[in-house]
Amino acid sequence: MTLLDVLRHRWTRWRRSTTLGRSLLTTVLVVLAGVHVGGWAVALGWFYPDIVAEVFPGRDPLRLLNEHLLSGMAGLVGARFVLQRFDAGAWRSLLCLPVRRATLARAIQVTSAISLLTLVPLLGLAALAARTVASGTSPLGVALWTAAALLAVGMTHFACVWLRVAWIRRRWSGFLGASAVVLGLVGGDFLGATVIQEASAWLFGGPLRGSIGALLVLAVGTVTLAVVSTAALRRYTYESVGGPDRTDRRRRFSVDIEGREGLSSLVFLEGALIFRNRGPREQLLIGSGTLAFFVYLIVRDALSVFSVGMAPFLIGLLLSVAYGQFAFAWHGKHFDGLLVRVSPGRLVRGTLVVLTGLAAGPLILAMPVVAWADPFLAAPMAAFALYHAGITVPTIVGTGILWNRNWVNPEQSRFTFSGGPIRGMVLMALLSVPPVLLGLGGIPVLLSGVAVLGGLGLGTVSLWRPRLEAMLRRRRHAMLRGFRGGWLSPHEWHW
Repeated sequence: MTLLDVLRHRWTRWRRSTTLGRSLLTTVLVVLAGVHVGGWAVALGWFYPDIVAEVFPGRDPLRLLNEHLLSGMAGLVGARFVLQRFDAGAWRSLLCLPVRRATLARAIQVTSAISLLTLVPLLGLAALAARTVASGTSPLGVALWTAAALLAVGMTHFACVWLRVAWIRRRWSGFLGASAVVLGLVGGDFLGATVIQEASAWLFGGPLRGSIGALLVLAVGTVTLAVVSTAALRRYTYESVGGPDRTDRRRRFSVDIEGREGLSSLVFLEGALIFRNRGPREQLLIGSGTLAFFVYLIVRDALSVFSVGMAPFLIGLLLSVAYGQFAFAWHGKHFDGLLVRVSPGRLVRGTLVVLTGLAAGPLILAMPVVAWADPFLAAPMAAFALYHAGITVPTIVGTGILWNRNWVNPEQSRFTFSGGPIRGMVLMALLSVPPVLLGLGGIPVLLSGVAVLGGLGLGTVSLWRPRLEAMLRRRRHAMLRGFRGGWLSPHEWHW
């Protein structure tokens, strides 16, 4: 079978799938998100010279762009690693067909490259080439610069695939070394390292002058990464025929909560699930790293709009949404045993306690740190801690009961999960509506408003918690059938 045959087989399988309706809805949402984000990328690329003239007067926009493109591409590698879909496990059904592993690896490369994180940079680079590079540069220079930029984008994709495979296969030495290179490029440029900026200016500024030396370096690097990542994928298909769903050599999670009373048993269960299993642990580690970065930005840039409004809001969402968007689905394979031991009401209460700790705990821990930089910054932390405890947590639990009908394997890597970030994005957009509307009235209205909303949510817990418990009690049979892969009637669909 050729590469085209393999891709055609995958397309036919998707088209004939019983989940085509949900896949189409997801595709439509992704297309709409791509149009929105791509439009912003084109606008930023087109108005880039005007932005530079306003923010950095006297600087050459093209020179500034070339100096920071290398670190920008390194940052794109990190964004791809966290957000880009990697569906190597979905190709396991083709292993029994007469298809070469190299062909299968190339097919995985092609499908993984079809992503918003490929389209959006290309749109932004096209706008930059048309507005910034084309002005005062020969057509040959524009063509060579465009080729260099395309090679750099391709290099980020192959580097991301290699990092994913290294993470899945637990090749920690290579993974940590490559991660150190990526972080070094981004952090060095952020700290003003002239070596990185000069190297970037040579790589992307050389083609503008008709020099092909830098272009050859990028071409050799891209081809090398393509060969290395494809070889790693081929070895992955040999070694991991069972894919990330195998659990034969891993410690299975046990649902032994007998002998423990009250909510402490469920809190202990959730905590053990997080720390013993790869999927939730990875999600919380990513959120914790981003949280520490936000706290650093708050300390360095005190009293800005980001520090007072957006940062406290996002800090409370990072861990709670990352873990809570799959509430109850983490327990999918032992959900029936869990319901035998505890009532639906007690399960809801335990989930509320855990998510409240994930939402308000980081804000409470960060409060003394940011207050050391400026005492006023403790006020937004406290206000948004109330908002997340009273509004965010009940919303996450309610949407988890309504949406979650598919089991999420807790032992599967977060970076091989094929669901994508759509659900988390919808939750964040929904929860951001009240702060955005309140922020139109200024900082005092924002802080007092979110604090009042959170206080009302906590004060009315006796009203909405029984409704969440009744909702889980009514829908638990549909959730059980969904977690087992059973058929759902139309009135039980979570869409």
